[in-house]
Amino acid sequence: MTYSSWIPYLRNVALCLFLIGSYAHAKNVNFENQTMQFSYTTNGAAGGSINKYGNNEVSVSGGVLRVQIGDSANNQNINGVGIYEMRLNGENLESARQMAELLCSPKDPGSDVTIPDLYVARCDGEVRSGFVRDFSRPVVTKIFNLMNALKNAGIHDGRKLVKLDLSLVSVDRATNGFLVSMKFTNSGDYPINFKTPDKWDARMGKDSLGVSDTKTGMEAKFGLDLVGQNLVDPAQFPDGEVHLAPHSEVVLKMKTNNIDKFSAGTYDLYAGAFMSMKVTGIESSLVYVDFHSDYKRPTRITFDRDYPSTPQEREQWEVTHRDEMSWQPVKPGETFAEDGLYRAVRTNSGAHRSLRLVPFKAGDIAPTGNVKMLLDAADGIEFDGPVQWLWEGSAPTPVKQYSFDIVEETRQFCKPGAVCPRSGRWLPRVREGWNSTHYDLTGIVALRRGDTMPAVKRAGDDADWEWIGT
Repeated sequence: MTYSSWIPYLRNVALCLFLIGSYAHAKNVNFENQTMQFSYTTNGAAGGSINKYGNNEVSVSGGVLRVQIGDSANNQNINGVGIYEMRLNGENLESARQMAELLCSPKDPGSDVTIPDLYVARCDGEVRSGFVRDFSRPVVTKIFNLMNALKNAGIHDGRKLVKLDLSLVSVDRATNGFLVSMKFTNSGDYPINFKTPDKWDARMGKDSLGVSDTKTGMEAKFGLDLVGQNLVDPAQFPDGEVHLAPHSEVVLKMKTNNIDKFSAGTYDLYAGAFMSMKVTGIESSLVYVDFHSDYKRPTRITFDRDYPSTPQEREQWEVTHRDEMSWQPVKPGETFAEDGLYRAVRTNSGAHRSLRLVPFKAGDIAPTGNVKMLLDAADGIEFDGPVQWLWEGSAPTPVKQYSFDIVEETRQFCKPGAVCPRSGRWLPRVREGWNSTHYDLTGIVALRRGDTMPAVKRAGDDADWEWIGT
């Protein structure tokens, strides 16, 4: 059996084992003798879904090592995804022999190892398949160290059969968003195809094509995502696919408004992708991959002002951020993660939503008791019950620390006849005494920033408008 037929065989055995839940009791398979054949697959079956985050695999057939990297997201020393091949010799050959021997070790029923990595190995002419958790912890530790040594050798010294890399070219401000250029490079020997990012799955937890200033994804000060955003020149990809010939590259230019707040300054930025791809002409499981740009070569970009820093930018940022925060309600007793105007929503019924918005600061604790809500009904029904809180927009924000002046587009209240500070719905309120306010639900109006605030009907100087969101 040749290398090309042996490795798919190993992979199929391992994946089938996972699917049928056979915990190390697979039937041994006999076929013609071939020395030192094994495969070790990490991550691919984690979480109960084959290839959920991309497969990493180290396999040996005879004296040839093949390394597949489909998930480099959590490895700062590896960038991109691909398949590498090299002929073993010297120290690497000895590491492979030791690993093959360990994969044929007796199984330990009392093993406390929990990792879900898969293996297949030829042991005395028969094929053994299972999970590495079949073995004792000392054996697994040795296997893991040898696997990493072989993986690193293949990546650094092997021939690139398949190789896809990603890098950030530029980020520039534009009207109603940012222009972002990304480069995809195929430095391998086989064609690679994938859909253009505007057609990727933008649902939470699905595809991603992002830019960040952090390698770990934690405490980022800059971040944007391009999935589902618009291509600047769709005609560049008439069939909605990127076709990368061997040893070629392409730059995708996209416009996005899916970007987090950031401060003016200089940033070293990295790109990352979580995407589907297809390699033509070689057997592989590089189907769904997770990878990042070269951390040793960040793209340095300087921004001369904060984002958002204009009324238009704040308005577009609030639209995007409101959608993101709709998945993160603050429940009774929980801590608010950020400043903002929040809408009360009944915990057991999303249909009961307060019209009015309440300002909270980061670190505040959400009320645990009943909260009185003004409902969207002509008679102004007030409902008293337990609620959770959804972010709706920016709370009134000082133009600078300790200032009494408010950034116009964050105002929550506005006088009749003034220029409307923010787009959305406005509720008329009339003060009827020193501690009493009447809300006229029949007078709610939808206005655009820059419109003139209308007069409040049947009211004098003791009336103004309250912003209630979009």
